[in-house]
Amino acid sequence: MQKQVCTLVSTTILKDDTNSKNQVRLCGVPYTALPIATLVSIDTNLPMLIRRKEQKTYGTKKLIDGEYSCGDDVIVIEDVITSGASILETVVDLERSNLNVSNVIVLVDRQQGGMQRLSERGLKINSLFNITEIVTILKEEGKLSDAVYQSVLDYVINNQIQPAKGCEKPLRTKLEFKERAELLETSKIAQKIFKISLEKKSNLCVAVDVDTADKLLDIAEKVAPHICILKTHIDAISGVTDATINDLQLLAKQYNFLIMEDRKMADIGNTVKLQYKKLVNWADLVTVHSVSGGMMLKGIQEVINENTDSLDSRGVFIVAELSCNGNLISEQYIKETVKIAEEYKDIVAGLVCQSPDVISSPSLLQLTPGVNIKNANDNLGQQYQSPSDIILTKGADIAVVGRGIYQDDNPAEAAKLYKESLWNTYLERISNS
Repeated sequence: MQKQVCTLVSTTILKDDTNSKNQVRLCGVPYTALPIATLVSIDTNLPMLIRRKEQKTYGTKKLIDGEYSCGDDVIVIEDVITSGASILETVVDLERSNLNVSNVIVLVDRQQGGMQRLSERGLKINSLFNITEIVTILKEEGKLSDAVYQSVLDYVINNQIQPAKGCEKPLRTKLEFKERAELLETSKIAQKIFKISLEKKSNLCVAVDVDTADKLLDIAEKVAPHICILKTHIDAISGVTDATINDLQLLAKQYNFLIMEDRKMADIGNTVKLQYKKLVNWADLVTVHSVSGGMMLKGIQEVINENTDSLDSRGVFIVAELSCNGNLISEQYIKETVKIAEEYKDIVAGLVCQSPDVISSPSLLQLTPGVNIKNANDNLGQQYQSPSDIILTKGADIAVVGRGIYQDDNPAEAAKLYKESLWNTYLERISNS
């Protein structure tokens, strides 16, 4: 019987032409679907990945085991679906490993709302059987009485999975920037980002990670017409003076973009407060780690409040996930980071992350680095993705491009190309909602 079932799954996969375009892997939802996925892997000759429920505390500490590359398609296999929660958990972990879930195949749909929940999440999902078909066949074969048959159908109807609180609201990625900017809980700095993006039709942030002040200003001037945010590492650039900062601010005013200092502050509240006083007068945004907790943001908040008369708006992006291999950020760390962001929504513009499910609130922006049209990775663990991966799969609102632009022979043309590609992909995302 198990072999027959696995053959049905294999046939479903092989007859789907969409699965032949990219490199495909299989992943069974742990743990009951693993034997099924294993047999299907052997039958179809498609490689298999294993998703662990618990992260290893040793070695690479990976949740996803197996050989794969960034952007590979994964077909998720499950035995039974009720709410779809276990499938969603697997999908999220796969996406956080830079994989694309192209399809979900379920043996039995209990018809209690799980299929609809996954479809609303944007997943393509197929079931081989549903509970009504099964009990109907059993009844016709004399294996079930009329009373038992009807009790099963009544149970399904009376025990539908209710959507989680707030699920009736539009998903963040489905809303237009204009709608999100008008939300009451959206911070002033987030509203400003939305406004600039809409005016310039750009959700491009360029990271100018050069080594001299002259190079910084040169690249900044070339990309300025095409960006909403310019990201700097001022402390890594030689020759920076007050004149450099002044010229950068003049460019920002002239070409209507924000400056973000990617300082990733992560100290105790008082120390961060002292550090931020050196940045607040020229950097519209600063990046921080949440490792030291909310008191760090309180320190930043106090500095901003002290300067409200002289500054239009200031804020932070909190790093919730990293795009490099081997980073030590855990699932629990991400959840706690989101809590801190929601607690300080008045100054938090959004989160730096790689997954569409990290941010649920439409008032927070998702900033995602690691975009490069030409390269998939570098030799130091950086994983790159395409504009489509970043906006559609990863859920980014603002995408960060660095070397793909500032190392190009023509940074201005490269910035224009990325700007148009990213913005058109954003328009595609909201039009498909």
